Amino acid sequence: MDDKILIDTDILIDFLRGDKNTIELIRGINTQRLITTDINAFELYHGAYKSKNERTNLAEVENLLDSLELVSTDRESMKKAAELISDLDRKGKTIDMADLFIASLCIVNSAMLLTHNKKHFERMGVKLIE
Repeated sequence: MDDKILIDTDILIDFLRGDKNTIELIRGINTQRLITTDINAFELYHGAYKSKNERTNLAEVENLLDSLELVSTDRESMKKAAELISDLDRKGKTIDMADLFIASLCIVNSAMLLTHNKKHFERMGVKLIE
């Protein structure tokens, strides 16, 4: 595992809302490469477009995404996602597709995940930031 930390949407939203604990947490890990995914970017844009302050929120999302490396789905991550969901299917468990793709991107990019939704990701073998 190298020094990449993938930040999930819930943490990014807290950051955008100015949550002091989240801001301190992210600043505390600034020696590592902070990344997010195209799926997380979509979720942030979706929230901005449906908000009352669309223009302001879109600008804030743009600024935040400009400060992060963005990793995107590719053939390898989709193969990993298919493997993960097949394993969950055999166990009779379900998962949100967005979380599935984020998990696969964490794994193929050797990144740890910073999220509040630990239960969603633990069962797929994603390394989590405590």
